[in-house]
Amino acid sequence: MGLLDLFKGKSINVERDRFGNFTYSFLEQNAFTNSANNLQQSLTNPVLIAIISLRCKIYSQMKITHLNASDKIIENSPIVKLFNQPNYFQSKEDFFFQQMWFLSANGTNLTYAVKPLSEVLSIYNLIPTDIEINDTNKVKSFIYTKDELRKYGDRKIKYSLDGQQFEIKIKDLIPTYDLANGLTKNSLMSSPSRINGIAKTLQNIEENILSKNVNLKMTQKYLMASQGDGNEAQIQEKDRESIFQKIARKSLLITNANIKAQHLVSDMKRLYLDEQFSSDALTCLNAFDMNRDIINYFSNGASTYENKEKAMLDYVQNSIQSDADNTMNSFASAFGLIDKGEKLKASYAHLPVMQMVMKTKIDTLQAYINTLNDYDVKQKLILIDEFKLKLGL
Repeated sequence: MGLLDLFKGKSINVERDRFGNFTYSFLEQNAFTNSANNLQQSLTNPVLIAIISLRCKIYSQMKITHLNASDKIIENSPIVKLFNQPNYFQSKEDFFFQQMWFLSANGTNLTYAVKPLSEVLSIYNLIPTDIEINDTNKVKSFIYTKDELRKYGDRKIKYSLDGQQFEIKIKDLIPTYDLANGLTKNSLMSSPSRINGIAKTLQNIEENILSKNVNLKMTQKYLMASQGDGNEAQIQEKDRESIFQKIARKSLLITNANIKAQHLVSDMKRLYLDEQFSSDALTCLNAFDMNRDIINYFSNGASTYENKEKAMLDYVQNSIQSDADNTMNSFASAFGLIDKGEKLKASYAHLPVMQMVMKTKIDTLQAYINTLNDYDVKQKLILIDEFKLKLGL
């Protein structure tokens, strides 16, 4: 899908100024300025760190191939070489780890394709909080023609890097989206963040951690109360200090004073903080297409090896692979491959969990072949090919 296709059949925000001029917005500055809090949470909330880290680690392990119009692998592809060494500072894994982190936190990632001449030399993911859109996204008419698209692509955003501000043309940006673009107004080049949907849950988690921290400290504190009727002699100041010091050191306390020392918090389990934490963590896991079996930390030891293996398999096949396919399609479009019938393919078949799936398929195929002894060679080959197709081999 090219940039021109981006605007087909989409709802675009229309504004009119006091002079009667209309403007149409394709991208809101808020899509990036509001990302600071989400990005900060993704780096500080322990649940989000666990979830997003795992998502990025798996996603970044993709193997990329460049296919021609006949679905044959193009050897020594310069595009695959670019992915393997995207820029001076990052490996392929670093680049896609960062891209997925920004997608997870912000919902949208903008990749800058550096073109000193006509050929892409390097690619960089732009830090969302350093992007300045302003009115770059506003146009005075819908984009219908390639000429209008070209003019729009020549517009520039501003990007801050090491205290300096750079201008980058929109046509040199490759957008990728976590959910989908165009889900809200002014969002044809941005996607909402999943974090927005679990904002209250994340707040609960932070309050839970704070509460647990405070209550753990309170388990070290005591409430001193008199057991007398008020007519006995008061505890002397020197005795009071001795009592407090011994309690603070957890020393054996022997006193004739008629007092009772009681923990301010004596049973943390009765606060049910861990249960509340687990419940909120599960909500966050679900928001990122995961279940509790994916991450051991949240499984409470209740998951079997088989459950974890199946959960990871489902996650890679139904979530990670889809994310990778979307990214490959975006880059293929940006690099002009789709017009030539070529495509980029991301695979996770090399991962251990996927290797086990392949072994199961091969064993199933072999068992099927063993049932074909009564068929001639030609019939057997036809049946084997049909069965391999069913297995996805």
